[in-house]
Amino acid sequence: MPNSHFILLIEDDPLASDALAAGLVRLGIEPIRVAGLAEAVETVKSKDYAIRAVLMPSELDGAEVRKAMKIIRRREPALPAMVYGKAVDTAQRELLHNADVLLALWDGYDAGMLRFQMNRLISGVGKASVRSSRRAPTHTQIQILAGGREKHGVLYSIAEGGCFIETPRASMMGADLHLSFNLGAVDYEIDGSVAFSNVPGNLQRPNLPLGMAVRFHEMSDPTRRQLVDFIRERLESLEV
Repeated sequence: MPNSHFILLIEDDPLASDALAAGLVRLGIEPIRVAGLAEAVETVKSKDYAIRAVLMPSELDGAEVRKAMKIIRRREPALPAMVYGKAVDTAQRELLHNADVLLALWDGYDAGMLRFQMNRLISGVGKASVRSSRRAPTHTQIQILAGGREKHGVLYSIAEGGCFIETPRASMMGADLHLSFNLGAVDYEIDGSVAFSNVPGNLQRPNLPLGMAVRFHEMSDPTRRQLVDFIRERLESLEV
């Protein structure tokens, strides 16, 4: 990610959010750390920073969040927001959703999940794009058979039509691959070809780790249905 992204990071306990702030910095994101909703509103009003998005604790009072975001969006109408922290109950989710807080970074996330969710957030996610987004984050080992040789990587994200594999040994564009991996309780064996490689000196997508994007070839209907179900359930767990 480029170093020009300012994120408003609302905190209940600065010590508890130190790790999150450090993770944002590693992604090239500058967190503007504020003590609560009132300070967040004043920071946006000041226009001292070009704020791209808002991160807030999941347990803030939902009604107060809605009130604050209404004021904030008078100044920044398209400013997206995401909660972080403990997963909340249905009533709190509804209050947050009504305030157009659409994404979530629940406790237990890893570096890949943080990168994935911040990419979605900074892209200016709205209700329509949340519903249409069908690429889900993963963090599972994958075996790659390319030209008769086997290598390993990490399945970074997956969609119905392809995936991105994090690996320092990306194959060349157009190379045919056979992929073996497990998601949930399902083992997958899928053929595909390299759509592009993200390698040092040729970072086609700076917001992605080093590796390669793979376009899937035809797969059986049962396999496709299992994959679609996994993606839907995974994305629902990352949204308010």
